[in-house]
Amino acid sequence: MKKIGILVIALALLFVGVTMADAGNIEVTKQISFLGEGGSTITSTEGLFLSSFANTINSGSSFDGSVVNTNTQTNSRFVIGSLNTPVSLNHNIRVTPLGNLPSNGKVTAYTEGTIMEGRDAKTGLFELMEFKERTTVNGKITLFDKQMGWVSGLTSV
Repeated sequence: MKKIGILVIALALLFVGVTMADAGNIEVTKQISFLGEGGSTITSTEGLFLSSFANTINSGSSFDGSVVNTNTQTNSRFVIGSLNTPVSLNHNIRVTPLGNLPSNGKVTAYTEGTIMEGRDAKTGLFELMEFKERTTVNGKITLFDKQMGWVSGLTSV
């Protein structure tokens, strides 16, 4: 009987840093360098959902590839000391070559939100705003760089 072996070689370096920016706020950095051989791939998905008052914001990214060099940074300020400090959400993704090899796979980055506002002392909905944005690239990637941000706060007129 003849034995057949399958050899899968994959090299992955992963760095994830999560810190509390200050009481209740968050900062996350993820760096992944991956070189897969023999059909091996890596998949990663991340996102952050922020809800404040009647507003909801969701932002994130994902990738699936055989060669990946990526850095993502996410931060959010959702615990505030006063009404003069706005809440915020930021998500950035950057995909670059791994050495002299372009990253190879599919990358998606998105942001979406729903904003509901009242006016004066009325209890009904005065304004509804919704937005969605998604960017996807597939194939050999020499540079994919997307920065998304949202800030909401009170201002005096």
